[in-house]
Amino acid sequence: MITLGYMDLASLAGMVFLLGILLMLNGFKETRQLWIASVRMVVQLLLMGVWLSWVFNSDSLWLVGLVGGIMLAFAGYEILKRQTYRFQKAGSFVVGLMSLSMTALVLTIFTLTLVVQPQPWYEAQYAIPLLGMILGNSMTAIGLGLDALTKSAVKQKNQIEAQLALGKSAKESMLFLKRQSLHTAMIPVINMLAAAGIVSLPGMMTGQILAGIDPIEAVKYQIMIMLLITVSTASGVLIALRLAQKRLFDQRMRLTLDHLIRN
Repeated sequence: MITLGYMDLASLAGMVFLLGILLMLNGFKETRQLWIASVRMVVQLLLMGVWLSWVFNSDSLWLVGLVGGIMLAFAGYEILKRQTYRFQKAGSFVVGLMSLSMTALVLTIFTLTLVVQPQPWYEAQYAIPLLGMILGNSMTAIGLGLDALTKSAVKQKNQIEAQLALGKSAKESMLFLKRQSLHTAMIPVINMLAAAGIVSLPGMMTGQILAGIDPIEAVKYQIMIMLLITVSTASGVLIALRLAQKRLFDQRMRLTLDHLIRN
């Protein structure tokens, strides 16, 4: 495998810096955020590389569990940050964390124990990258779905209350909004599936091929990952929307948007 030097990465970082200047000249106001996010990405990945080297060598269940827990917590926090309206008392974080735990975490354990079957089943080399890929995509979809639902609820408050006044249940009055939110969350996943192998080579498959793995074996792993992402994303969004809907209504089935705070 051809190794990359730090100067190679520095040249690419310079391109991002110049890109930021170009965007700034064209009226892009978030250049500073772009640079900060890029620096944060580099630092986070370097720290993760050092940390994973240690975890891989130890192969401890407790360490793997700790890394997985940290990844889940940060994913929940990222969902919270991406909301236009968030629930009070860390409600959006709780919704995101619960939906991720019930889908991404469960599917990762299922795949490790029954599909890939490394020895031991929690081997860090497989467990952490697998959880990371599933978490990343599920986090994005859940964030999109929750944001779409809460924004629509605020925007269509009068219509929802009118349906409630006509005797419809909370579930019935929110059905159309939930369908719209599910559509918003799932479109990127559907596009990813449709483009795989024709328009683009997925990241995991590309990495394995660059590392010298047989292309057919790389394809099989990529198919497994994409199917897991699809299941985790769809089920995670459904759970998140269900949990969010419950927080939008009180025990008397009244719409309570005062539980929402603009982020």
